[in-house]
Amino acid sequence: MLRWLKPFALAVCWPLFAPPTAHAQPAAPGPGPVCQTRAGRLRGTRAADGLVVFKGVAYAAAPVGAGRFLPPRPLAPWAEVRPATAFGPRAPQGSTTGPQGEDNCLTLNVWTPSVRARRAKPVVVWVHGGAFTGGAGSDFDGGNFARHDSIVAVSINYRLGSLGFLQLSQWLGPAYRQSGNAGVLDAVAALRWVHDNIAAFGGDPGRVTVMGESAGAKLVGAVLATPAARGLFQQVILESGGVQAVRDTATAAAVAQRLLGALGLRPDQASQLLTLPTADLIRAQEKIAAGPAGLQLFGPVLDGVTIPEAPLAYLARPDHAPLRALVGTNRDEAALFMGFWPALQQPNAEVLTTLFGTNGGQVWQAYERRAAAPPTGPAWLRNNTDYLYRLASYRLAGTLADAGQPTWLYRFDYQTPGGPGPVHAQELGYAWNALGPVARQSAPARALAAQMHQRWVAFIATGTPGAAWPAYRPAQRQAMVFDSVSRARPLPAPYEDAAFPTQAFRL
Repeated sequence: MLRWLKPFALAVCWPLFAPPTAHAQPAAPGPGPVCQTRAGRLRGTRAADGLVVFKGVAYAAAPVGAGRFLPPRPLAPWAEVRPATAFGPRAPQGSTTGPQGEDNCLTLNVWTPSVRARRAKPVVVWVHGGAFTGGAGSDFDGGNFARHDSIVAVSINYRLGSLGFLQLSQWLGPAYRQSGNAGVLDAVAALRWVHDNIAAFGGDPGRVTVMGESAGAKLVGAVLATPAARGLFQQVILESGGVQAVRDTATAAAVAQRLLGALGLRPDQASQLLTLPTADLIRAQEKIAAGPAGLQLFGPVLDGVTIPEAPLAYLARPDHAPLRALVGTNRDEAALFMGFWPALQQPNAEVLTTLFGTNGGQVWQAYERRAAAPPTGPAWLRNNTDYLYRLASYRLAGTLADAGQPTWLYRFDYQTPGGPGPVHAQELGYAWNALGPVARQSAPARALAAQMHQRWVAFIATGTPGAAWPAYRPAQRQAMVFDSVSRARPLPAPYEDAAFPTQAFRL
């Protein structure tokens, strides 16, 4: 959940989505199992029901000192058995009480049914959301997949905000050409760790699904366009995100200059970023990312190295690695933000400039066209939802399908009893089958959660979400609509604005 949405989320979303430890089982007494990784041995814990968990596993060296803003570095091997019994630190980020987290944040967590399985199990790697400025892998309980579904679940941390997505090569030289994609490269390093080590934890490195929501889905979209990640996974699930967060170097440089301004530094003083206290960077980041401005401010960069070409062009190439994808959005995504920020509650051209930068004028013109045609009521909500999420998700699904990659599209339409409608992040409790106490009181909500979760499990385990959900083809536009009665049906022509760039935020 986005940190700056926490007060709203506590009132609206979290009661409908169980806290990450809600279903955790207590660890049994005695030493836990030991697994051998390429760098050294790790000791985890075994729960009372047999589930094995390894927490806070380093997948790269700590990005401290000279490693700040640079690609992740390999781990140094160790000889002793290291404990993996506590979650690692969150990546540095803001909170309601000030900066939190630590630079030494490049860790992951593993939940496995058994480390000595007779047959290797499918793997799901969870990439958390949070506007690229908040969140942690420990916010979600991978036991929801490992305990009941015989899937090895992994969650990862990656560098966030200014430490993960600040393009600095224009001031600090070619050594920092990839600094705007440090967070992307962290995710690639985590996936390489999974590829190299997950067999020791009972997982199959040839059946890896990478799953993310919101900024997590956008990060997965960037990873799809990163050649260094090729061969490290076979499937993706993108919930409310595509490749729209990948921005040009001019936009990335403008964001970096905003941060320098918040720190009181001139561009010729950018080298001070290398040694400033982390808390100072986070405080400055909070200033420039306050309110709606923070929703799309940070993100991956089309730097010509990590991401060498426009993502959709790269993914459209016939020689792209085989891939299967499950992609979707929620019907009223933008209603979450409209309910939280007063500036978004009424049609407002200025706030669209905050959300989309120089693209804001085009989004406003699209709204004016929609508002002039009946029904006028939901035009503002539909417009914001389309330009923030749906347009990008449909473009990605269409590109993959046209390239011959099996792709399935969904839309979440369900009105949770006693809670909000199908707003941003609302599908999470259903896909994870981890409803909060309010929704759990509703039999239809419980049935939908079980159904959606099993669709996700089927895709992770078999490469298809199951019967009666046809693959998406732009000419037919079949999608699964999850609601009180869920069914696959042809959607209306996906909203498209051919003149609107794939890059949603531009400066």
